[in-house]
Amino acid sequence: MIKSLAIYIVSFSILFLIVHFSQDYILSGVKNQIRFSLWDTNMFLAVASLMICVHFQFFSLIKSLKTQLGFIYLPTLFIKGVLFYVAFKDSVFNIEVLNTAEELSILIPLLLFLGMEVFFVVKIISKMGFKY
Repeated sequence: MIKSLAIYIVSFSILFLIVHFSQDYILSGVKNQIRFSLWDTNMFLAVASLMICVHFQFFSLIKSLKTQLGFIYLPTLFIKGVLFYVAFKDSVFNIEVLNTAEELSILIPLLLFLGMEVFFVVKIISKMGFKY
């Protein structure tokens, strides 16, 4: 289990660094101004996805929750969205109209971290040996 947790931490950290510095490089080449902190939004998405994976690893150890893990995962995207809104309502959601670069600077990291999160959650669920 410690190995799994270390893999989650390293994977999300590497993805965070790749996403953040790629965004900085691309946006500096295009000369677009982003009106909110990319570091904060990317860090939120990385930590939220990491916490979901860590919690699912722990939930998979509880015998009574093993059959319910898929149902427990369903509301996590909604909860993450609400927490994102609460955390960034003054910086991101206070901007009247986001330009395309700003929209993509939120959407692309969201999808990348969500993809890695789903990959790890599917691995956790499939490790339990359920037949589909």
